[in-house]
Amino acid sequence: FHDGVRYIDYVIAYEQGDEGKSEDGKVEELRRKYEENLKEKGLQIEHEPKEESQDQKTCFVKVHVPWEILLRNAERMKMKMPLKEEKVEEQKKGSSGMCSCFGSIYRKMVSPCLLNSEGVEEREEPDYYTSEFVRDKMDFFDIKDEKTFFTNSQRSRIAYRLMSETRFGTKRIDIGINNLIGEGGYLAAFPLHEGKHKSSESKIPANANLRRLLYWEWARWGRWYKFQPLDLIREYLGDKIALYFAFMGYYTKWLWSATIVGLAVMIYGIVTVVNWRTVSQEVCDETYPTYAGNLTMCPLCDEDCSYWKLKTSCLASRITYVFDNEATIFFAVFMSMWATMFLEFWKRRQFQLSYEWDLVDYDEERDLIRPEYEAQVTRERLNPITGDMEPYLSTKDKYTRTCFSLVTVFFWILVIIAAVFAIIVYRLAISAIFAVSIDLSSLGAIGTFATPAMLTTITASLLSLIVIMLLNKVYEKVALWLTELELPRTQTEFEDRFTFKMFCFQFVNFYSYLFYIAFFKSTITGSPGNYNYLFGEWRWEECDAGGCMYELSIQLIIIMFGKQLWNNIVELVLPWAQTKYRQWKSQKVSAEMKDNEYTRWEQDYDLNQFKEMDLFYEYLEMVIQFGFVTLFVAAFPLAPVLALINNIIEIRLDANKFICELRRPLAHKCSDIGAWYYLLEFIGNLAVVTNAFTIAITSEAIPKLVYYYVYSLEIYPESTYVVSCILFHNILQGYVNNSMSYFNTSDFDLRSYGHAIKLICIYYSRYPGYLSPPNANPPYAFTTQYWHNIAGKLAFIIVVEHVVFLLKRLLDYLIPDRPRKLRDKIRREHFLVQNMMFKAETDKLRQQFSRKIILHRWP
Repeated sequence: FHDGVRYIDYVIAYEQGDEGKSEDGKVEELRRKYEENLKEKGLQIEHEPKEESQDQKTCFVKVHVPWEILLRNAERMKMKMPLKEEKVEEQKKGSSGMCSCFGSIYRKMVSPCLLNSEGVEEREEPDYYTSEFVRDKMDFFDIKDEKTFFTNSQRSRIAYRLMSETRFGTKRIDIGINNLIGEGGYLAAFPLHEGKHKSSESKIPANANLRRLLYWEWARWGRWYKFQPLDLIREYLGDKIALYFAFMGYYTKWLWSATIVGLAVMIYGIVTVVNWRTVSQEVCDETYPTYAGNLTMCPLCDEDCSYWKLKTSCLASRITYVFDNEATIFFAVFMSMWATMFLEFWKRRQFQLSYEWDLVDYDEERDLIRPEYEAQVTRERLNPITGDMEPYLSTKDKYTRTCFSLVTVFFWILVIIAAVFAIIVYRLAISAIFAVSIDLSSLGAIGTFATPAMLTTITASLLSLIVIMLLNKVYEKVALWLTELELPRTQTEFEDRFTFKMFCFQFVNFYSYLFYIAFFKSTITGSPGNYNYLFGEWRWEECDAGGCMYELSIQLIIIMFGKQLWNNIVELVLPWAQTKYRQWKSQKVSAEMKDNEYTRWEQDYDLNQFKEMDLFYEYLEMVIQFGFVTLFVAAFPLAPVLALINNIIEIRLDANKFICELRRPLAHKCSDIGAWYYLLEFIGNLAVVTNAFTIAITSEAIPKLVYYYVYSLEIYPESTYVVSCILFHNILQGYVNNSMSYFNTSDFDLRSYGHAIKLICIYYSRYPGYLSPPNANPPYAFTTQYWHNIAGKLAFIIVVEHVVFLLKRLLDYLIPDRPRKLRDKIRREHFLVQNMMFKAETDKLRQQFSRKIILHRWP
């Protein structure tokens, strides 16, 4: 305030219109009543006229909460405040030599990541016991100074609570600052940042404000490798936002192990595909003893496509092997266990943070009824808990709205599937065009990469990415509209319902095309002479001779990388541009008025507004990313690598956004990540199934094992040598030729027997599959090896799923959600706090009693 003594706990902004307008007069009256009621509640306000602002039209109302009002509402809100006695840490037992050695090594490894700023150390306050604040027991609390007992975020919470309960009219919904903003009475309400975040100094001063300290040690790009100062983040931004950054940091920390193993699997595939006698080399080889590369394959499309040599799939086969090798099975199982252990240990970490931040016994504050609910619901009934009349939505109306919403959600999910179907049709059409129009021999070295199948996959993946990003915007509005239509009673209920819809939409939007490639594409194409057609027009596209794994990998790379790149650009560029534009526009108006100071409240007003749902989208992005990392990791071992790089960037982007680009958010309290944990758990369980099916259906791992154990020794008896038994790849010699069936070209139907193959005299061509030759009885029937493969795939799925789920449940049982030592510590602290309060109360009564005795004896 202008007196230099009172704090600004909240700022309200509005634009003052011209006099004489009835609408402005009505709004002015609402503001006047509201501010009068604020004063009646004990709040103190101070006005800043529009003439003092940079844009010459914005007025500001500064709100201050006096000491007595702070005390009264801290008790009412059951705030936990520090007691006078500091915690005394018990002496830890000495660890064993091996544990001590590992601990020392770990500390040396992470020492560069530790925060070593003097400002951070000075901000670390002593660890006090805390208790719910009671005014009658103020002497027990550590009140050294009225100005510092309540933090700025706590003062803002109390101010917002009072502003939310203050009326501005006679109607039922005429209550609270948010409703008044909705009525047009004010434009914005926000707590102030603690000064500027940047300075001309090259080193942060010792007395720097918390905002500047967080920028220097956390939000700057130069601190990307540093641990996050979670306690300072919590002090400045509140528990809810601090918990989000704690989750991001913990998730990113766990991604390091997945990244290392994924890189090892990738490097193994790259090294062995070059140096060992792999199946992919058979595809590329035209010489003895396999001649696989010289095999003549059936045409890829009807009429215009001709025969082709298997060696043209050399690059695709090598890419497939890099992702689909012996290590893939191990990595898929590893990631399933990784997801389980991450979620289990996150629950422990979350409980630890709840303990450190005094949220273990936190009882969610009573949710206020949403103004939209109050405005549209006309019925009322008595609340048996509060005794107040509250708006009530009948059960019939509630079910009607919910059923309509669910039907609409299902309809829009079908729209997403239709979009995926359109991309499939594009693939069918463009693959035939590429197969006819591209002459690989004329492209030279480029032709090795730019095969029709590769170009089709890349262009379809890019188109899929564009469609996904466009549909995301559409479905966000649809989900918001449906949630509003359901009329949720509270904000928590609104967020839960919106979360369910957005997750359903984005799950289908991002993953449906991946499910098609992984599990359906290879099973619906048919075989030569018996091809399947879409709408009787387009022949279903076939997988490459080596399978669909490389297509799934390319789709994952493009979707995941493209999504992360776009999101980071939007989060970095748009907020910065919007802030700079508002600052430029505000200062341009008053360029000639040199005397007007660019005040702190106007600087914050020119920043972007923090919306309650902003954190929702951050969590949603991480949940979808978690799906990419776990669901199809068998097809793309580098998914954790991309996720790790993205998260390192994302943490600094979000930190910079909260410190530099957004108005300071209200410090909400929150003890866990809520429904997001259950969505992560759902994805983790689904990942076991998808990875098992990916290896069994999309990968060639099971057919290779069946060939090795059942057929290779009969076909290549020399492979029984010891050296060949050690090198699994040599044992698979002849696998490609064995996996290709024969087809008599005279058996093509008229539709497939196009003019491109009429002039070529070839009697037999090959195609992937395990069908009997044309001269067998019956011809083109499934062979015994085909049924062996099916049995092996089913056995693999059943065994892997049961073993992994059993291990997951075992880990869930062995790893308690709450560490036993921490549980005991909490019980002991509760016991000590009760004893301290009892002792302090006893001492106080003893002093009062002794004083009475002295007064009685005085005469």
